[in-house]
Amino acid sequence: MLRDHLERRRVKKIFGKAVESDVVAHLLDGKVLAPLTPSDIEFVLVSVRFETPEQISEMIGRVIEICSRHQAFVDGVSGSVVVAAFGVQPHATRKPGAAVDLVAELIGELRADVKIVHGSGPGFYGCLGSGKSLRFSFVLRGFDSSLALLDKTEFGTMQEFKLSA
Repeated sequence: MLRDHLERRRVKKIFGKAVESDVVAHLLDGKVLAPLTPSDIEFVLVSVRFETPEQISEMIGRVIEICSRHQAFVDGVSGSVVVAAFGVQPHATRKPGAAVDLVAELIGELRADVKIVHGSGPGFYGCLGSGKSLRFSFVLRGFDSSLALLDKTEFGTMQEFKLSA
């Protein structure tokens, strides 16, 4: 009984920083699917140029460091693309213009070695999946189109992308 209580407190402490309290309660009650939270999500896709494994590791590390300075949620890295977002952290204060500042710093610091797509739209965030495959992330309808735009974008440039409802 004490062990269960301590485990519940530990889970609340860990997840309470990134997930709404009702979502944590939902998960602790053993429910498989937690509700997703609607939000206006602003995202930044950053593709890095590289020739060696050392270069990609260094470049992605620099992108993630810059994203962290701007308090962006780094959703993940896939291939040479870093996905960062704002509006998916319930307890974070969202500074107006933070994504624009992030893009400006990325271009200013990494210049011709990155290509960027900046976009926004209505979406949801929360725990996706179930059981052992549960993962905190966000969902935007039409997000795949922004990935296609990133593919067409030239290194050293940035494109704007607006998702529709």
